[in-house]
Formats: sequence, C-alpha cells, structure tokens
Amino acid sequence: MNTTPATLLEAARRALRDAVRPVLADEHARTQLAAVDDILSKLQRMTAWQPALEREEGDALRAGEAQFTDRALALGFAPPAPIDAGAADAPQQRARQLSDWLYDTVPAGGTRDELDALLRAALRQAVAAERRHIPRTDFSAMTGSKDD
Repeated sequence: MNTTPATLLEAARRALRDAVRPVLADEHARTQLAAVDDILSKLQRMTAWQPALEREEGDALRAGEAQFTDRALALGFAPPAPIDAGAADAPQQRARQLSDWLYDTVPAGGTRDELDALLRAALRQAVAAERRHIPRTDFSAMTGSKDD
C-alpha cells in the first residue's frame, strides 16, 4: 500500500471530524479537537513537496554563500570547494560546510565574526522563506468562534 502522508492525515482529520466530534459534549474537548484538526491540516499541507519553497530557500542560501565566499577571499581566506554541488540539499550542505570551516579555520575575532554574520544572515533568509510557506495557526478554530 502506497498511501501518502497527506492522505493519511486527511483520513485522520475526517475520522476525528465525522466520528469523534459529534459525540463530544464538553466545549473544552471540542476546542481541543479543533486544535488537533488545525495541526493535522498544517502537517498535511507541509508534507506536500513545495518546489517554490525549495527554490526560495536555496536561492537565499546560494546568495549568502556567494557573499560569504567573496568576503572570505577578500580577507585572505579560501573556503573549501562544495562537497556535492549536485545534491538536492546542496545549499543546506554548503551552509553547514562553511560554518564548520569558519570555526575550524578562521581565528576568533572580528574577521570570523564578520563572516559568521554573513552566514547567519543567509540562514535567517532561508528560515524566513520557510516561514512564508508554513500556514499560520488558526486560533479561531481552537476557541470555537468558527462556524461549527
């Protein structure tokens, strides 16, 4: 059986909605169930492959790598060659590689701090891309203010 995670999550949501919710008399239990449904809904959407997210995150990391490498070279340090530039997670691998190289190679102080700030900025941009693609919490569903 090749059931996708999204299909399994939808089945769980349907079972909760159709079988469990109708028999819950306590309002607190109903709001807790709404919270679970909201979480399952988010997980369902997050399990689908999102090429736009991958592209946006990769672009942020590649741009940060370019800035990092250019600055490191200008400061007299030569970062290592990428491990596997063709890998699907190459931008993430490269960020880890540069972070390891930075702390193993560049002496503590202003230069390392400057390069670290460039790397952290790229990582923040990648996380910001991820956040743009993650659905926000639906608090109204958890408080019962949505139409039942």
